Amino acid sequence: MLKIYHSQGARSLRVLWLCEEMGVPYETAEASFMKPSDEFKAVNPLRTVPVMQDGDVTMIESVAMMIYIMAKHGPTDLEVKPNEAGYADYLQYLMFGEAGLAAYGNPLVGTRFMAPADQKENWTAGYLKGAIMKRLQWVADKLGGRPYVAADRFTAADISVAYIATGAKFAGIADEMPEGIKTYVQNLWQRPAYIRAAAVK
Repeated sequence: MLKIYHSQGARSLRVLWLCEEMGVPYETAEASFMKPSDEFKAVNPLRTVPVMQDGDVTMIESVAMMIYIMAKHGPTDLEVKPNEAGYADYLQYLMFGEAGLAAYGNPLVGTRFMAPADQKENWTAGYLKGAIMKRLQWVADKLGGRPYVAADRFTAADISVAYIATGAKFAGIADEMPEGIKTYVQNLWQRPAYIRAAAVK
């Protein structure tokens, strides 16, 4: 069984959501950012969340975990195959959810919660916020009101991209997201698998 080190609101949500959609069994272990356990530090000295263990396999990148789970426990309609229309979009948004969106949020969240009071509103924080908003608007424009980012169906790419709404709460910018993104995410959050994953503590 997969063991996923999880903290509510962290990128581990992506992995739990995928498992819930696919019916893949998993167990969770606590992964605290502020007070990491000795067990967690031993598993991942970087102290980043999530960590996933599958026997002798240990992984620390959430999107890579999603690819691994789909390959090992599929086939699944959450994955778009090379011979399908929308494959390129699927790959792009699967990666963009982290590399193009959520990664910009890390230093913004760190600045918000850990920077000295006189450094919380610095130039870098403003740049990061602007970069995230520009990219969210790009996604909203690409969606054009459609419910999914690729292949005209819900896929793992939607799980990857939708995480930014959770990250935006931590960054304090959730209310400023484009309306098209808010609608897109609210639609995805109605899925029973998401509701189950989001409830895991």
